[in-house]
Amino acid sequence: MSYFIWLILAVIAFVLEMILPTFFALFAGIGFLVAGVVAYFFTGSLFWQIIAACVFMVLGAVLFKMRRIADADTSTVGTHHEFVGILGKALSPLCEHEEGDVALYESVVSSRLWKALSSGGPIETGCEIQIVALQGNTLIVKKYTKG
Repeated sequence: MSYFIWLILAVIAFVLEMILPTFFALFAGIGFLVAGVVAYFFTGSLFWQIIAACVFMVLGAVLFKMRRIADADTSTVGTHHEFVGILGKALSPLCEHEEGDVALYESVVSSRLWKALSSGGPIETGCEIQIVALQGNTLIVKKYTKG
């Protein structure tokens, strides 16, 4: 197989990697790239090209998993945990079963105004609140007490 076909497959895999939220296509792209290098230097060795591609795909995935590069539990960026602890003010009365409006002191996902439910009893308008959880697009808040 000609080396430029392997390079085209590598480019397709790298583009897919940019689109997909997994690292699977990255290792396929690396394997295709190595197979392209083998094809460039050894033109009549389709067997070794395929072996090189497979070895680098598997080796990359195994090393990636062993090093735990993809484990996401070390960061809360992009998850609902990054909301917890943010302070704000109740703009309307809040209770456990009826949503109200809150204004956060710092912007979250380009907005300071959010719908919220109370987690520990009713909260009056104007009280300071603190986010304790997120349920869908609704904040779960409690009355903030300093200290």
